[in-house]
Amino acid sequence: MNDALVNLNGRLVPGPEARISVFDRGFLFGDSVYEVLRTLQGRPLFWAEHVARLQASAGYLGLDLGGSPELLRARVDETLAAVPSAEKYLRVIVTRGEGDLSLTGAHGPATWVVIARPLTLLPESVYREGCALQTFRLPATDASGLDPRAKTGDKRLGVLAETAARQAGAYEGLRVAPDGRVLEGASSTFFWVRDGVVHTPPLGAGILAGITRAQVLRVLAETGMPFAEADLQVSDLPGAAEAFITSTVRGVLPVNRIDAHLYGPPGAVTLAVRAAYADAMARSVAE
Repeated sequence: MNDALVNLNGRLVPGPEARISVFDRGFLFGDSVYEVLRTLQGRPLFWAEHVARLQASAGYLGLDLGGSPELLRARVDETLAAVPSAEKYLRVIVTRGEGDLSLTGAHGPATWVVIARPLTLLPESVYREGCALQTFRLPATDASGLDPRAKTGDKRLGVLAETAARQAGAYEGLRVAPDGRVLEGASSTFFWVRDGVVHTPPLGAGILAGITRAQVLRVLAETGMPFAEADLQVSDLPGAAEAFITSTVRGVLPVNRIDAHLYGPPGAVTLAVRAAYADAMARSVAE
């Protein structure tokens, strides 16, 4: 990307010139962990939460990050300062480093990559009108999907779901387990509203512990809006009154259609959740 700047192991490089070895395990095996962030008022949003998840992902994989959170923040701040825009998109990637072609051969040290570019948000019209989702039934051999205990570089199921959605004219794929349980979006967490109660699948269903998901559940509890973590069958989707997805960059994004079922413009509960989440964002960077 011509507008991206990359911090590669502490060295700032223009995006088109950034290179890693073909023997890097992140390239060979998807042996990497990563986080996607955005800034608000120039500061990384929910920074502590993202760093904690990065550390947890690395710990689960037995991947030595090879540096402290303070070093990571210093590299992030250096990279942000060099991107000439008010708000930025950030992707932090740590791989196990270079190795041979075997799964267990010598490797390392870790490769650190920080990618920063100007933040591009969806038009406000999308939030007023909502987006369309297309369900994507996971292959039985993948059970509920890739192991969600770590946010890794293996995104093939997301790619498959997103590709199928775009081919169907939808904005994003909605992953469905082989037994019909609704899980999560290709790159988002899924919420639905029924009888005034906000629902989302439980983590035990096999979904990623989303940072925005956790913040939305937190603001629901703080504001007294009823919510539940509960399974939903794909056949029950037409019975939901409202639906929305969440992610770091998009925040709370209303859904107006899933497959052929129309939900209409964003409902009152979705709008209230979006407003409460916006307040939480502002508090995060003010702390």
